[in-house]
Amino acid sequence: MYKIEDINYMVSLFCPGECVNCNIWQYDKDEIRKDELDLTTFENIFKSKYLKDTNYFDLTAGESQLSPKYVDVVKTISTNKPHAFIHTNISGWYPKKHFEVTKECLKYVKKENFRLDISLDGSENNYKKIRLVKNGYGKVQESIKLLKSLGIKLRVTMIVYKDNYEDIPWLVNFAKENDIGYFIGYARNAGLLQNKENKYLYTDDELSKIENLLTDVKWLDERRKPNWLWAKSIYKDEVPYFNCFMGKRAIVIDPYGNVFPCNELLESLKMGNLKDYMGNLDALLESKQAQDVLKKVENKDCQPCSMLCAHKIEFPWGKQVGLQ
Repeated sequence: MYKIEDINYMVSLFCPGECVNCNIWQYDKDEIRKDELDLTTFENIFKSKYLKDTNYFDLTAGESQLSPKYVDVVKTISTNKPHAFIHTNISGWYPKKHFEVTKECLKYVKKENFRLDISLDGSENNYKKIRLVKNGYGKVQESIKLLKSLGIKLRVTMIVYKDNYEDIPWLVNFAKENDIGYFIGYARNAGLLQNKENKYLYTDDELSKIENLLTDVKWLDERRKPNWLWAKSIYKDEVPYFNCFMGKRAIVIDPYGNVFPCNELLESLKMGNLKDYMGNLDALLESKQAQDVLKKVENKDCQPCSMLCAHKIEFPWGKQVGLQ
């Protein structure tokens, strides 16, 4: 029934930095941190028989490394899953904090099993159009320098928007010059990001230019092309139906203990709350509520879907990266 390989645990939605295309920063800073899942309840999930093959943990939502729980979450994961790979997205706006927190995490997890993705949405001029924190670009450069010294897996990530798509080759060159990895993603709308009213629509000419640039930098290999085709279908408002295995192969735990198949966090797809089960994930996943959600996903009741970060997917044109 379940073969959960990946878990996205949203440590916290707290994020004080302003961006144009994500509005998490607009949440009330005190309210957003109320009733977050406690560490004891989180640790109980590792007793689950369904996590036997789980080895990838995505700790991201807001600015997760600012959470006072972040290091303890990493420690809990590494204690229960010594070989787990842990990944977090960061803004790079808090160089000393990122460095200190990461250095502390490396007491519990091997550096080769710890990856940070730093948001770098283009060269300095275009970056400033998207990320609104004062001297944000400079702070990212400082964070890269500090974090490289720790020897962790480090990548710069660029989300492609109309404002910055011409910087795709720039990003690749930047990563190579700094001897770090890179990742290219695509703009999406989501309730969590509070940006559903800003629908991303591109002309055929713009899509063609983006695809040519992605091809030129050799990004659209067999593993990556399906996700671009999905993004392109969304931007053309022609989203196909597809086979989705989120919920069975991966789950999302929001900061408050609610479990979902993906981070769209639709109320209709809530599988249950860990607090109600004292962290007994098996009991939650075997509940009627969770089983009904799996049927909805299998029957494609939640489609058409534009959640570009869902990764356990089989499209008409091929498998997404998470199923490779």
